[in-house]
Formats: sequence, structure tokens, C-alpha cells
Amino acid sequence: MQRIIKLQNIGLILFSVFFMMGCSDDDTTYKATDINIEEAKLLDFPLMGIKPTGIEIVQPEIVDNKEVTYGDIKITLPSTITSLENIAAAITSKELNLSKFSVSPGNTVNLSFEDGKVHVFTISAATGDKEALLHYNVSIIKEVSPVSETLKITGFTFEKSKNPSLPNDITITKIVEDDDGIDKIYILVPLGTDFTDLVPTITYDGATLYYSQDPSTTVNVLYPSTATSFDFKYPKTFDLTVVDKNDDKQKKTSIIVDVVNPVRIETELITIPDVKKGERLLYFPGITKWINQGNHKIYYNYRKGTTYEDEDLIVIDNTYYYNIFTVDRDIPIDGLIPGESDNVNVLVWPLSEGTYKSTAVFYTQIYENSFGYNDSYDLFEPVKVKVTSNIIK
Repeated sequence: MQRIIKLQNIGLILFSVFFMMGCSDDDTTYKATDINIEEAKLLDFPLMGIKPTGIEIVQPEIVDNKEVTYGDIKITLPSTITSLENIAAAITSKELNLSKFSVSPGNTVNLSFEDGKVHVFTISAATGDKEALLHYNVSIIKEVSPVSETLKITGFTFEKSKNPSLPNDITITKIVEDDDGIDKIYILVPLGTDFTDLVPTITYDGATLYYSQDPSTTVNVLYPSTATSFDFKYPKTFDLTVVDKNDDKQKKTSIIVDVVNPVRIETELITIPDVKKGERLLYFPGITKWINQGNHKIYYNYRKGTTYEDEDLIVIDNTYYYNIFTVDRDIPIDGLIPGESDNVNVLVWPLSEGTYKSTAVFYTQIYENSFGYNDSYDLFEPVKVKVTSNIIK
């Protein structure tokens, strides 16, 4: 009987020992049902040797301590990064409690994020059954390289829809760029246009656009965001200034609005009275008038001088060739303003008998104090004066 009791006691002792050992194991192993998976969320996502310019983390959706929706991590790298190949995570205990959780792929795995590839990173329990708890879709992109602002006026148009008096849309005729000074835009409208009431449509490359119509001041006014009519009639000026996003760089552009034919000749066909052969040079001042019908002052210093067509030349001794006529224009030294006129003069050299003719071609260059000498001489239609004279005995 005593032997049976002893065996029973030994059995109870062994059972107790195994029971206690089982309890000890349960105390050191985390089961999914015992873990608060909110603690498994990633707080950041550093990369090995790369500093992102931005990171956006959308945490997984958790309901009743279970993941319902994967999280999303979107990382932006500097535009100077040449490749999205061989990128590894660098997750530490600052981002995740590594005594409780592990992340896969680990920090030693290099991945490619080229062509928009997305990789799933899984957070699991660090011990026990290591059940997957949370997931993150991780994507990496490069930021777009900053595009420098050219600070240019990229478009200037008088649209017919905003200017009913115009026959069609009128666009830029010529752009003159000056790296160190003021750019110029020439836009030519039909003769008879009302310069006092024109609505421009402007596009530009920059952050802000200002305008000024007073060359004597540096004060600029913010260009209106709605369609606005402006007065372009002489002596008004119209200058635009484009400013960059940092408000520390700017570029000024002068807008010159005129007509393609700013000069008109009062009488284009001129007949000089008969002159006698051998007389001294004869000067006929004011034989006709030329009129400035444009919108800017016309300057006296032409970059392209008068040329001649259909001219009859006198040949002396089969060697010397002379033009019978020289035609010129009077012009004030400070320029001829719109609406004014001045003389056209003819000089005759009567070297030989006969009927002679020549066509003088005048070119126009406009001038304005705000932009001085300019490159307008090739923009405007030239005008012609046809001269005929008889040289008699």
C-alpha cells in the first residue's frame, strides 16, 4: 500500500514540474492574439545611405487588432539621384521595436524601384510563430528636376475676340533679346487702328508679371488677371517686367505697337521742271512731303540709307557713271513725331541731254527715349518716290 502511495506522489511531482515548465514557455513567447499590432506600425522608413526629400506614410487600417488594408509608404528622392536600383531599407529601433517585431525584406536586401516598382514590406512578430501582422506597399520616386524660369514674355497677341475692330488676331512681329538690358517686342497692327483701346493677351515664363506706362519711374503695377484695355498711343509707353518665384530676379520687356507702313509720301510721282545741260547742281527743296502716319517718333539716323531703282545713269568717257538725281528727306534732329510731316528734296546734276528718271526708296527706323536706337529698320514697308526730269540744251 505504501509503495502505491509513493508512486502516486512521484507522479504528482512530475506532473507539477512539466506544468510549470509549460507555463514558463508561454511567458516568453508572443502570440498574435496577445500582441497589440498598433505597436507594429512603422514610424518612418529610412534608406541606406540616401536622404529622402519627402516621405508620406499611410498606416494600415486595423479593425479588432487585425489588419484590414495594407499601408502605403511613398518616398521621394532628390533629382540628383541617378538610379533607383539597389536601394535598401535602414530600419532601426527608432522606427520599429525590433525586440518584438521584424521586417522583411530586411536591411541587407537591395531592391529596384525603377519603372514605378512597388515592394511589399511585412512586419511580423519577432518570436513565436512569427505570424505576419502588418504590410506596407513601398514605392520610391525621384523629384522632378526644377525648371529654371527664363523670365521671358512668351506670347503677346491682340486677339480679335477681345479687339473687335481688328480684322484678325495680331501676333508678335519681332523679338529683340538683350541679355544685359531690355528686351523688345514689336507688334504691328493695321493702319487706322485705335491705339488708345487695345486689349492684349500675354503669356510669360516666370512667377509674377508687372507693367508700367511711365518710363520716368521704376514703380511697377501688378498686371491684371482679367482682360484689360490699355492705351498704346504715342507718347505712351508699355513695359512689362517678369519676376521669378523668389522675387529676386526680373526681366523687363518694352512693347512697341505700330503699323507696318508708318510713312506716307504726299506725292509719289514727281516731275522736275526742265533744266539746261551743263548748269550747276540744281536743288529743289520741298518738292513733296513725307508724313509720319505711325505711332512712334521716326529718327534721322537710319541704319539703312536711301537706295535707288530704275535709275538712268550718265556715262562720261565710257568710264564714269553718274546718277542724275539725289533724293532726301528733311527730319528734325530729335525725330519726327506721329502726325507731323517734312520736306522731300531733289538734287539734279544736268550733265547730259535727255529724259531721265529714278526711283528713291526710303526706309524707316523708329525711335523712343525708353529704348533708344533699335532694330526696327527691317520691319516696316519702305516708301518710294519716282522722279522724272528733262535735261535740255
